[in-house]
Amino acid sequence: MILLFAAASPIFLRTNSEFDQVFKHYAKLLIQGEDIYHEGSVFMYPPWMAFVCIPFNFAPHWLSRLSWGLINIFFLHLAIVSSWNISKEVFLSNSSQGWLAFIMGIICSLTYFLNCLSHQQFDVIIAGCILYGCLQLQNNREIRGGLLLGIAAACKLTPLLFLPYLIYRFRWKATFAFASSFLFCNFIPDITLPRPENEKARPVVFVERFLAPMTKPDFVPGTWGSEIIYNQSLAGTGKRFTQTHLEKQSGKYQVIIEEGDSNAKNVKGFLISIIVMGAGFTFYCWGKPGNPDEIPKYHSHLFPFEVSMILCGMLLLSPMSSKAHFGILILPAFCIARMIGDRQKLLSLFFLAIPVIMGVLLNKDLSGANTYTLLLWIGGVTWSTISLFIGSAVFRCIKNKNNQGV
Repeated sequence: MILLFAAASPIFLRTNSEFDQVFKHYAKLLIQGEDIYHEGSVFMYPPWMAFVCIPFNFAPHWLSRLSWGLINIFFLHLAIVSSWNISKEVFLSNSSQGWLAFIMGIICSLTYFLNCLSHQQFDVIIAGCILYGCLQLQNNREIRGGLLLGIAAACKLTPLLFLPYLIYRFRWKATFAFASSFLFCNFIPDITLPRPENEKARPVVFVERFLAPMTKPDFVPGTWGSEIIYNQSLAGTGKRFTQTHLEKQSGKYQVIIEEGDSNAKNVKGFLISIIVMGAGFTFYCWGKPGNPDEIPKYHSHLFPFEVSMILCGMLLLSPMSSKAHFGILILPAFCIARMIGDRQKLLSLFFLAIPVIMGVLLNKDLSGANTYTLLLWIGGVTWSTISLFIGSAVFRCIKNKNNQGV
């Protein structure tokens, strides 16, 4: 805990960050009934996160920063403990192997958690909600788990990927709880606060202004309100490979955006192909839809790997996934690292190799600016996530086969 507080110190010390410039600022606009999705708005999320930040506008700056830091530390602890407990069902390691699995999982994810804490963003809180919600589902607390996942999805839409999974596994209580909390969180700002005259409900405005343009034929996947080098989703990496290149200027790598968009059309085809192959691969691994009577037995070994695949899929399929989003990879990293003790040492190390290397080198202070820029440009975080996704799928199949053999 001492090391944790020391590493997370920027969230207490930084005085001008996304928390102040984005979340608190748009929370203030929300209170005043103004349009939070105005032209040029950098708040490209559903309204729930701005609504949550309203109380911080009524506290002194030092107190709001301290409170936000402590809340993030709590959710970071919750994320680590929840993911570790979920992974215990994969293989209960002995003490030495358990420490090895724990350390490798931390290496794979800590640099992303710290990036989020440094910028005072929401992603540690979202990770804590998702992972604790998954722990509740593993313990067959359907409603509590569904509520937590729905709240996380109201912050950023990517956790909506859990909804079809819950339906696929016939977890109807969790599905209902998920949908209820998601809708409640999205519409409670309009119910309790004034909104601009002649303006539609804020969730509708969000969809129209930010999501609907993605359906246009000329839209290039990976386009979002941030620099392309920081977008480590599949779409962002595809756009970066086709529309940018690296050049060394004054001894430093610079990302150069190429003129013209002749290669841009390839991004959409590439992304669709990957999604189709990934979905087919996923359903092949998962098998037939679950039976409610078999769920408790089914959970014990396979649930952690299925959830890990969903977490990786969330990050890969998002229109924008920055480094701060990837701390949640701690669960698939823990699960695969646990398999070292289950006669799968070489295979585990194979799938962990890229995530561990990137977990170290994507710390800019350790690797230096040039290495950092190069690894981001080639999609180092993307490849780490792909490795963990495939590893989770492979070990899920291995576990299922072993269970059937028993």
